[in-house]
Amino acid sequence: MEVTVRPRTRRLVRQAVVSCAALALLAGCGDGSADEAGPLSARQAAAVLPDAKAAPGWEVAVEPVAYPQSKARELGVARCHEGPEECSKPRVTGVSAMAGGRDKAQLDFVLMAYEDAKAAQASYEPVWKAWGGRSVEPRELDLGTIGDESDAVAGVSTSLRAGAEAVLVQVRVGSVIMVTMGEAGSGVELPNTVEQFATVFAERAGQAQEGKAPSATLNDVA
Repeated sequence: MEVTVRPRTRRLVRQAVVSCAALALLAGCGDGSADEAGPLSARQAAAVLPDAKAAPGWEVAVEPVAYPQSKARELGVARCHEGPEECSKPRVTGVSAMAGGRDKAQLDFVLMAYEDAKAAQASYEPVWKAWGGRSVEPRELDLGTIGDESDAVAGVSTSLRAGAEAVLVQVRVGSVIMVTMGEAGSGVELPNTVEQFATVFAERAGQAQEGKAPSATLNDVA
């Protein structure tokens, strides 16, 4: 059973001064900000998604992939929980995943790259309402400041494992919206794990929009 959550748990806005990004080449010059950066390419989006280098000691279940939105929808990479109209707005969608285990969470990552920060900001609430609204027995989480905007919710896992919990975090950094979903059985500190991954994800998105190769890892936020 799906339960509707309040579409806004919190909004956190920050302004950062960064380099002007020549995004197609992951290089930049001059002054600018993530809010002024253009859209990420599919190649850049794939580089932002958490992978083995970003998560030392974790097993990758799905290697990062990203596609222009039309192909992402065709392949089912864009899940379109937010509906066809809203789903048509990103320029690129990408995914990756980490395998879970007895003492680790299973984690899924979704990246939606928009034309610019204004477009991403306009889509933030509809995307959160759609994705957060899929949580079962949701309760709001305050995970602190992540990115330009962020929301988090915990709920009951839809898996068959007794006592399993699910946590979903949505973050916007500039022109990118990221969703981090975690699931784990009892005894795993799930909110902290998902918060760390969502923070790394956000840092990598910021680096890409600053014209840098994404390099943030769990070791940087632990």
